[in-house]
Amino acid sequence: MELGLKGKIAIVTGGSRGIGRAAAAALLREGASVMVASLRRESVDMAVKELARLGRVEGMPCDVAVETDVVRLVRETVKRFGRLDVMVANAGVADPYKNLLEMPVDEWDRMIAIHMRGTFLCGREAARVMRDAKVAGRIVTVSSTSAFECDPLGGSYNAAKAGIVGLTRSMAIDFADWGIRVNSVAPGWIYTDMSTSDLPPRGTPVENLGALKRAGEPEEVAAAIVFLASSACDFMTGTTIFVDGGQTIVAPKMRW
Repeated sequence: MELGLKGKIAIVTGGSRGIGRAAAAALLREGASVMVASLRRESVDMAVKELARLGRVEGMPCDVAVETDVVRLVRETVKRFGRLDVMVANAGVADPYKNLLEMPVDEWDRMIAIHMRGTFLCGREAARVMRDAKVAGRIVTVSSTSAFECDPLGGSYNAAKAGIVGLTRSMAIDFADWGIRVNSVAPGWIYTDMSTSDLPPRGTPVENLGALKRAGEPEEVAAAIVFLASSACDFMTGTTIFVDGGQTIVAPKMRW
């Protein structure tokens, strides 16, 4: 299938590791050029160095919770590459996990700022330059199965990821007049550096991890991101694709 990504320009936030890194690599393999953004300069530089063999890739440090950082990221991408076709709003964190009764406001605010404000800012700034350049672009957000089946002690993360689903739908409506499609992926358990310590070794069947009885790989989520970034999804907007091995369709086993 021709995905129409050759010559396209993409930004991937949180692109130095995990799902973001896999998405950047997948986009490069499809012929897109990629701006990798992440919080730490050293992580960005390392990712760019390792991804450079796949195509044109550059990088910038960016705190997606800071408006001026996101504005600079988008403007610098357009300056360096000439346009923007795809925004993958992937940056996120997965801690702290604690009962909401014990949740300090600053920890709550940090979780909401990175996921919700960050996704909003990335979507808004990308849509503005796409609109002005008359580019029917693609915005891909990254939610989680935790938006639909809440993790115990993960209240702030559950809320932030659920918010991304609603925000994706709203952006899809607001940006539709300019031909901009906005969709989301909701990964389940995936082997990344944020989750590996909570998962069994690869190849170990796990009964409570859904129909496929295993955790996923970043590349499997990246495949869905690339699809949503492509021309293959012209009649899709405001939707969420689950990449979870059937995690959300299997009821937990009860012990009677």
